[in-house]
Parts: sequence; structure tokens; C-alpha cells
Amino acid sequence: MLKIASRQTKNMSMFTQLFHLLPDVVWSGIIASLLTLCGVLISNRSNTTRLRIQLKHDASEKAKERTASMRKEVYLEAVEELTKANSHLASLPQADLTKINAADGLQGFFAAASKLQLVAEPKTALLVNQLVGTYGELLLRLMERLVPLQKAKLAIAINDDLYNKAQFEVQRVLSEMARFNESAQSNEQVFGALERAFASYQAQTQNYAEARQDAWADFNNLNIQFCRQLFIDMRIVGQQQISVIIEIRRDLGLTAYLAEMREQMESQWERMSIQLDRMISALQGS
Repeated sequence: MLKIASRQTKNMSMFTQLFHLLPDVVWSGIIASLLTLCGVLISNRSNTTRLRIQLKHDASEKAKERTASMRKEVYLEAVEELTKANSHLASLPQADLTKINAADGLQGFFAAASKLQLVAEPKTALLVNQLVGTYGELLLRLMERLVPLQKAKLAIAINDDLYNKAQFEVQRVLSEMARFNESAQSNEQVFGALERAFASYQAQTQNYAEARQDAWADFNNLNIQFCRQLFIDMRIVGQQQISVIIEIRRDLGLTAYLAEMREQMESQWERMSIQLDRMISALQGS
């Protein structure tokens, strides 16, 4: 053990001697190299950290851009389909429900709303889901109100068809009477039969015309009632629509003048209500 300790002491002494034998300029170079190496390592670490932060930021911004782009497309489609849905509901009294499905006009909005709920902010998605439910309930109520309108339209179609057939017979009998007179015939029984047929068909045309006119009057009155009640329902739906549109603009970053926009849209509903009452009064007065 003493020999080993002695040998280590001897080696340290030799290293110390060698250390002192190195010129100062060499040590200055070594120290400068070490400092440079430390600077490079510190700079590389800083650059690596900065690069990681930049890449993370870029990835976040790209994700936001993709989301914003996808939202913009879906939101615009939803607003467009919402407008179509409103127009469809207003046109239902004129539709023939025996040939079309009343819900078909809302399928585009329902599909767009489903996509919107996937990409929208939670509050917007909840408002859209509520709006979809309101439209579904409204459609069921409208179907009940459309039954009398469809009956009136059916009565119009039936009486119009019977009127046209009776009118055709009137024209046919008139033609027969004209040929009878032009041929200088004097058979009173034949001419009397033609006169009776003419009177019968003429009475039928009058009856069918009056029945058709009554059916039209019923349809017009029911249509006015339908439109008035629909507007009341749409005002309730409209409040939800306004909230949805406001949140869509908020999601898209269009946050300027949101309060003013809500106030303006609510004011438009009030003006439309006044104009609707005037139009209905004018129609009923005429």
C-alpha cells in the first residue's frame, strides 16, 4: 500500500512539473478554446429551445388556420341553409304534400347543422342543437295546420276539374245546336233535348264554379291565418337564430359591433311584423 501511495504521489509531482513547464500562451489558447466551446454549447441549446418554441407556435397557428378555414366553410353553409329553411316553411301552403315530403326542405339545414356542431365552439354547438330542435317542433305544428289547407286545395282541384268537364260539355252541346240550326232541321224533340242538356251542363258549370270559388276563399283565409301564426312562431325561432349568428361571428373572430348587430336584427323583426299586419289587412280588405 505504501508503494502504491508513493507511486501516485510521484505521478502527481510529475504532472505538476509538466503543468508548470507549459508556456502561458498555450494555456491561454486552451482556456479560450474551452470558453468558445462553452459559448457554442450554450448558443446551440438556446437555438434548440427557440426552434422548439417556434415549431410549437407554428404548429399551433397552422392548426388554428385549418380550424378557422373549416369553420368558415361550414358556418357559411349553415347560414345559407338556414335562409333556405325559412323560405321553405313559408312556401308550405302552396306545396302539394301528396307529392313531396314537407321535411325535405329542412334536410339541408339539418345536415349543415350536424357538421357545424362538430367544429363549433361548445356554446355555439349548444345553440345550434337547440335551434335544430325548435325547427323540428315547429315543422310538426305546421303539419297540423296544413291539413285544412290541403283539404281546401283538394276541393279547388276537384271542382276545377269538374267545372272544366262541364264547360266542355256546354261547348259540345252548343256546337250540336249550331249544326242543328245550320242544317235547317225542324225536329223539336231533338232541339228540346239539346236545350235541356245545355241547361243542365250550364247549371253544373255554375255550381262547380261557385264551389271552386268557396274553396279558394277558404284556402285564402286559411293561408292568411297560417302566415300570421308562422310569423309569430318564426319570431321565437328568430331570437335563437340571432344568438346563433352572433356566436358564429364570435367564433370567426368577427367580434366588432355584436351588440349593435343584435339590436338591428331585432328591430328588423319588429318592422317586418308591422308590414305583415298591413299586408294581411290589405288582402282581407280586398
